[in-house]
Amino acid sequence: MHAKPEQRKTSLVPVLCKVFIGTIGVFAILTACFYHNQLDVDGNLTIGFPWTFYREGSGYSLNLNEQVGYHEFEPLKLIGNILFAATLALMISRIYSVTIRKR
Repeated sequence: MHAKPEQRKTSLVPVLCKVFIGTIGVFAILTACFYHNQLDVDGNLTIGFPWTFYREGSGYSLNLNEQVGYHEFEPLKLIGNILFAATLALMISRIYSVTIRKR
């Protein structure tokens, strides 16, 4: 009888956990790196990379002759940033696993 080749079984749950944790980590790092709080200087706060998904600002309006402010939150850009972070986390994981196998 011929021996069966050894099959490598990979459980889906640990892989999904790694991707989920990696996505959260990459998203948090990118958001922290590209967080701009210039409310004291120019009255603007921006959050997001590569797409800005949250803006807040204030300033004096000459037309209204009063102080005005605004808040903008765009959920589609937030989802795009999360997908970008997931893609980046997968790429980093793949590069890491390939370099470990070469050793």
